[in-house]
Amino acid sequence: MKKLHIQVYTSFITRTHLYVKGRILKDSPLLIKPTHGIFSSLIYMVIRAFSREIKFLPVQCVISDVTYDVMTDDEGYFEIYENIEAQNLKAGIIEISANYKRRSNKIDAPIDDLSSEVPIGIISDIDDTIMVTGVKSFFKIKVILNTLFLNPFRRKPIEAAADAFHLISNQVEGKGPVIYLSNSPWNLFVYLNTFLEFNGFPEGRLILRDMGWQLLRSKTIAQRNKFIEVEKLLIAFSDTNFILIGDTGELDFDIYKMIEEKYPERIEQVILNRAGNRKKEKMLEQYVKNNTKYKMLTGFTKVFDE
Repeated sequence: MKKLHIQVYTSFITRTHLYVKGRILKDSPLLIKPTHGIFSSLIYMVIRAFSREIKFLPVQCVISDVTYDVMTDDEGYFEIYENIEAQNLKAGIIEISANYKRRSNKIDAPIDDLSSEVPIGIISDIDDTIMVTGVKSFFKIKVILNTLFLNPFRRKPIEAAADAFHLISNQVEGKGPVIYLSNSPWNLFVYLNTFLEFNGFPEGRLILRDMGWQLLRSKTIAQRNKFIEVEKLLIAFSDTNFILIGDTGELDFDIYKMIEEKYPERIEQVILNRAGNRKKEKMLEQYVKNNTKYKMLTGFTKVFDE
C-alpha cells in the first residue's frame, strides 16, 4: 500500500516556543531540475496547484518524549505553535506520524534550536523584495507568467539582495534568525526554497500561507496573514529584535508600520525596496525623511555604501 507523504515546512524551538508547520498529502512533491524548460515548468506548477491533501486527519508529533496531538485542517495543514517554558524540550528530532485508510507513515524531521539570545534577526518578504516578480503589473500578469513558465533556477533575484542579507546578518553578534515570509501559497514551498538556495541567500525559515476561500474576505491590516505571522514570530523570539524588509508594491509598509507602532522597541529598522508603485513611493519619501527607522531603496547596492 502506498504511504502518505508528510511534508514538514518548518520546525524549530526558541527559548519559549515550539513552532512546527506541515501538511499531509497523498503524493510526494515533484523534483525541480535546472533543465526544466517552459513546458515542464508549466506542467510542474499545474500539478503542484492541484495537490491532493488529506483533511481532518489526526497527527501525532513527539519531541523529547512530549506528545502533541493535532489535526489537519480542510486543506491538509497541521501546525504546532506552543509555549514550551514549562516543558523540557530539546532540539534534534521530532517524530511525526499519521494513519489513513490502512496507509500509514512516520518520519523523523530535524527540529532546529533557535533558543540562543541573539539580538537582531531578519524578517523579509519575497515577491519584489528579493525576487523579481511584478506584483504591481496589470492584473498581476507578470506574477502569473513568471511562476507558471520559469523554474526557480531561472528567476531573477533583486539586485545585490543575497549579499546585502549576508551583510546585514553578519553585522550583529551571533547568528540571528532569518525568516522569509510571503503571501505565496505553501504549494510553492519547494519552488521558493530552491530559489533561495540557488541564489545564495542566508539559510532561513520559509513561512507562506494557505490559498483557500478565506482570501476573498475583506480583512483589516491586523487580520492579514503577514501581520499575524510577524506578531507570532515576535512573541516566539522574545529575546530578538528584528529588521523588517519588504517592498512598496502592496501592503508591506502598512503591515510593518502597524507592527512597528505596536512593538516599537522590537523593530530595529524597516527597509522597503521600490517596486514600481509610484503613488505610494511618493507618499513614502516624506515619511522616510521624518522617520529614521525607515529606509527606501532601489535594489540593495546602497546597503554597501553605509
